[in-house]
Amino acid sequence: MLSSRLSVPFALAVTAIACPAAPTPASTTGAFNTQVKTLLDAHCIDCHGEDVQKAGLRLDTLPVDFASARTSASWVKVLDKMASGEMPPKKEERPPQPALQAATAYLRGELHNASLAHQQKQGRVMIRRLNGTEYENTVNDLLGTKTSLKEMLPEDSTTAGFDNVSSGLDLSATHFLLYQDAATKAITAAIPVQPPMTFSNTRTGLEMTQKGPNFKQGLGRNSKLQGDALIIYSKLPRYGLCSTVPAPVAGRYKIQIKACAVGADTKPVSVGFMTVMESGREGPVLRDVRDIPHGEPQIIEYEIDLARKQAFVLNFLTTWDIRGFKKPLEEYTGPGVLVESLKIEGPIDAFPPPSYNTLFSGVPLKARSVVKAEQTGGRVPKIPENRNEFQWNADPLVPDSANPKEDAARLIRAFLPRAFRRAVSEEVQQHYVQKVQGKLDEKYTFFDAMMYGYKLILSSPDFLFLSNAPGAPAAAGGELATTRLDDFSLAERLSYFLWSTLPDNELLSLAYRGELHKPATLRAQVERMLNSPKAHNFTKNFAGQWLDLRKIDFTIPDPQLYSDFDNLLLWAMPLETELFFEEVLKNNLSLLTFVDSDWTMLNERLAMLYGIPGVTGSEFKKVKLPADSRRGGVMTHASVLKVTADGTHTSPILRGKWVLEKIIGKPPSPPPPDVAAIEPDIRGATTIRQQLDMHRNTPACNSCHAHIDPPGFALENYDPIGNWREFYRVTTRTKAGTVNLPYTGRGVYRGPDVEQGAVTPEGKPFKDLSDYKKLLLEDKDQIARSLTKKLLIYSTGADIQFADREVVEQIVAKLKANNYGFRTLVHEVVQSRVFLNK
Repeated sequence: MLSSRLSVPFALAVTAIACPAAPTPASTTGAFNTQVKTLLDAHCIDCHGEDVQKAGLRLDTLPVDFASARTSASWVKVLDKMASGEMPPKKEERPPQPALQAATAYLRGELHNASLAHQQKQGRVMIRRLNGTEYENTVNDLLGTKTSLKEMLPEDSTTAGFDNVSSGLDLSATHFLLYQDAATKAITAAIPVQPPMTFSNTRTGLEMTQKGPNFKQGLGRNSKLQGDALIIYSKLPRYGLCSTVPAPVAGRYKIQIKACAVGADTKPVSVGFMTVMESGREGPVLRDVRDIPHGEPQIIEYEIDLARKQAFVLNFLTTWDIRGFKKPLEEYTGPGVLVESLKIEGPIDAFPPPSYNTLFSGVPLKARSVVKAEQTGGRVPKIPENRNEFQWNADPLVPDSANPKEDAARLIRAFLPRAFRRAVSEEVQQHYVQKVQGKLDEKYTFFDAMMYGYKLILSSPDFLFLSNAPGAPAAAGGELATTRLDDFSLAERLSYFLWSTLPDNELLSLAYRGELHKPATLRAQVERMLNSPKAHNFTKNFAGQWLDLRKIDFTIPDPQLYSDFDNLLLWAMPLETELFFEEVLKNNLSLLTFVDSDWTMLNERLAMLYGIPGVTGSEFKKVKLPADSRRGGVMTHASVLKVTADGTHTSPILRGKWVLEKIIGKPPSPPPPDVAAIEPDIRGATTIRQQLDMHRNTPACNSCHAHIDPPGFALENYDPIGNWREFYRVTTRTKAGTVNLPYTGRGVYRGPDVEQGAVTPEGKPFKDLSDYKKLLLEDKDQIARSLTKKLLIYSTGADIQFADREVVEQIVAKLKANNYGFRTLVHEVVQSRVFLNK
């Protein structure tokens, strides 16, 4: 069933495809001939005419039709190349400045008017579905569950840098089938399997070694026993872990760890709090990092959500191999952690949980076998009070109503407005109630009938799509009477922008009262939402895609070259950038801070990597950088330096492209299809600069590499894990010999020196990243323009259109007057025409 709120956007989409563009007026053609065609004939046709079409562009036959999406895209490229001075090429005769200004002004005006007219008729954004992250968050927040659902769905594609852009989010029959599977999993997770049962188990260190499979293989090598306590000196393997017994049923558990750090150095030791499934080959999953203090064993309490058959694990994250210590382990005085015991207790959730009341409020729970017997008139089994977990999993609790049709109507009607995130008509409510009651008539159990109804709702268009509905119905011809979003659509857009989930009760209450669109109300709501813990989703999903933090696990550094890399460092890398992002946002610091700063967020492990003294512990702190520090801004974060390398080598091309796309906002054109990629010579016989110089001799490559290579070489002093370097590490011995790493003492073979410095396309030389950042900050507006565009794309789910450029410039002007504050930028985006309209 397709509700009325979705029918208008679908109709508009069909209208947009079916209606041809209007013919170009003669007055427009005349102005084009005098202001643009004359310049093109004199300066551009030789390269883009009948005989030659460089870059596949022919201008002498390009229609003067700015209402056509395909044709206007070509004219936008022409305008941008002319305005930037890239075309005509510098070696060619330049057109007179007045003629160039007249041509660009004409094209800019016509393209803006055509784009704005299209937006006013049909809007910027058609309907878009929830992406996998949003679907998981929405279902979990709606039901009150904590279930992994994204992994069940097809992977979302990325468009314009983000996975929430409508044009990139396709929909297939496979999607609908998997949405139903995901809904089944989530609904099932909301229902307790068994009555509340107290479960408690304590394992001593000795018992862990006795009950862990093959644990004894590591004793005397990576760990040892001291009485009943277990002392761990390095990361334990999958087959022998320091863990609790598996949880008997899914829920939230309290963990008590009695442990202390050991070693001659009386410092705390950082350990990972992990989870692992009882069966399977998958290794433990890191959930948190904590410091264990030195001294006498202390009890540390921790709460964690566990799935059935999932255990809590305590482990080291460092990769040093204690087996390299050739003396008896009793003589080792390095850091370790002594674990006397691990205790697990729970579940500690309320019964029934809030998730059950969301779906089945007021409906009692019974064993499934009892419900079946009562429905069929068979003998009702007696459920013993001492039933164990295995028996309950074979015969779980299910909701059972004495008045199934009345309860079904009550529950479905209460659920629909929350699920659809707006007021729901009586017609739509009755449609779903009848569906469920029809199943009851077919002798479905109450639970099965309700499962059917809830699955229908959670896989329906009204749930899966953000409709971006305008505040008034479309005219008879399909054109919008207004593009202004209604308050419910505005609540959706705002919530999925800042929280990546459905609107909460306060947003919906304002939408019901028709007050959300008021500027002061919007500003107050943005402040409230940014101060909420749910705003961390904005960090994870916007910053995670803008800065590629999601790719942090995509590569594993070569252990031969980068033995100073470990899982503790991997955990810390993205956290620095996420906390940095949140600090800038929280305090409305200048967005230019993302380019350069005199502070960062550090813990001890990252501070070791950066060579910054005085930082201790695994907890992150805001740290003032030393005056001579080579850090500052996100480009020097280890996370960014890792995701822009391949784990073994760095590439000025990859890093240069990243800077152009993510920071400057001027992405390079795709490389010609017949140009081979550059592979670094790992023997050190040829430097990457020499290879790039040869590559740039190709005319088709030089124009792009003049822009790509300089920022890439600015970052070349940073290796694939974020170390500052003055030479490359290589895998074979060289004349330069071996160099010991600063904080691990391990040796690496020294390769060629890193070649520093480059020249920008504007002819400005720089010697290192510090110089290059100063050059970037000479054009502060461009940095602001780049980030503004990205926020507009992410917040609305649509790429930048030509008419949006006007809004971008308006926002940049306001930012300039307010120290380029990043929080100010978020407010200006929400108050903009682009955000408030369909």
